Amino acid sequence: MAFSFGFFNAKNLDRTYTAENFCDYLGSIICNGIQDNYGRCFDLSAGTGLSVTVGTGKAWINGHYFINDARYSIDLSEYMDESLPRYVGIVIYLDTTEAVRNVSLRLFPGTPAENPGLPSIPQDEDHVRLLMYAVRLNPGATSLSDRDWFDYREDRNVCGYCQCILGKCKVTDMLAEMAQINATLEELQAENEELTNQVAELQAAVEDIGDVVAAGQCGENVFYVMYSTGKVLLRGSGAMYDYDLNTNPSPFYRNSAVKSVVISNGITSAGDDSFERCLNLESVSLPATLTKIGSGAFMPADETMGSAGKLTSIVIPQAVTEIGGGAFWGAALTSVTIPSNVATVGKYAFNDCTRLQSVRYEGSVIGGFMFVRCTSLSEFTIAHTVTSIGEHCFNYCANLENIIYEGSLADWAAITKGTNWAGKGGMEIGNSGLTRIQCLDGHLEWDAENHEWVEVHE
Repeated sequence: MAFSFGFFNAKNLDRTYTAENFCDYLGSIICNGIQDNYGRCFDLSAGTGLSVTVGTGKAWINGHYFINDARYSIDLSEYMDESLPRYVGIVIYLDTTEAVRNVSLRLFPGTPAENPGLPSIPQDEDHVRLLMYAVRLNPGATSLSDRDWFDYREDRNVCGYCQCILGKCKVTDMLAEMAQINATLEELQAENEELTNQVAELQAAVEDIGDVVAAGQCGENVFYVMYSTGKVLLRGSGAMYDYDLNTNPSPFYRNSAVKSVVISNGITSAGDDSFERCLNLESVSLPATLTKIGSGAFMPADETMGSAGKLTSIVIPQAVTEIGGGAFWGAALTSVTIPSNVATVGKYAFNDCTRLQSVRYEGSVIGGFMFVRCTSLSEFTIAHTVTSIGEHCFNYCANLENIIYEGSLADWAAITKGTNWAGKGGMEIGNSGLTRIQCLDGHLEWDAENHEWVEVHE
């Protein structure tokens, strides 16, 4: 066993301390992260055009501090790519090399791609980063909103908050801090009644949540708890496991007791076949961090059973880029919006959703066979962001007579369309009721005699 010790005081100049010594000491008692200030530390807001504004705050990195005492505007327009989206990281960056020796607010642009990833940020013994935000820049965008960035301030893997009592102890600084606290208290008091009601609702929910009946792991860093009321709560970070109902079924497979699923923030995927054939599943809450909904993830029944289940609504988060094949096959959904980041869709994603009445599609790809036998579907709006429509997409959609396209006739013509995309090839290969495509400057009509679409300019 080896022991060590240290003194801060010196006798007869027998001890000298360097800045590194003090940084090491501070770093041992103050964890890396930004100052916890009710989520307002370095808060990000949209500015004019493609600019954002970073709020005030304080951060600690390996015993070094960084302070921003005024809101700081950042213009991201120079990072816009003409054809592909990309992410730009907003980072507090420590550089201890002799040539630099500072802590600064820096931008790290990622690589433009159809499905862009987070930017690569160098990190070694001389370079440490706190990634606070990743801002997505889409081609052609003229403005930004809070839907265009991911907030990583709470993620301890890349940023996180430090809860420390150390800071500047000057009276003037303390008075300024007190003034800020008083202002915050006034705001909180104004919200007190609403918060009290929310607490009461949460208490009631906790009382109704029931006893724990099962618990386990469903991802490398994802864990679940199931309650006697039928609620399943998933907590953790990263992706769920992908399951296979034949070789490796999920712990929820064909579980009729499952009634609601809540996936917490930080989780990035709902795994393949994760909640397949949960016929009594009524509600699903998906987090803002979710990027993938796996194949068969919320498919309530066997593909031979048609529409089934009790899941009537779903909100797909903006960050989702991939929806797997048969993800909602046969669900009881009545309406759905596909967000703009969706770029990959497997076959039969909403097949046999016979109660589905309206769809708004903002993604780039409409998958093949995606809405087959959605017999109640009557309203379908396609954003101008769509670049391709898969084969046999609307087969047997008898009530879908009109599609609204938010682009011009020329834009519509440029969309890549798969074989029999509209289901107009006859009943033997999926005849649909579709006869009109409404565009901004005209429409297309189906010529049944010549089996072709005819443009009508308005």
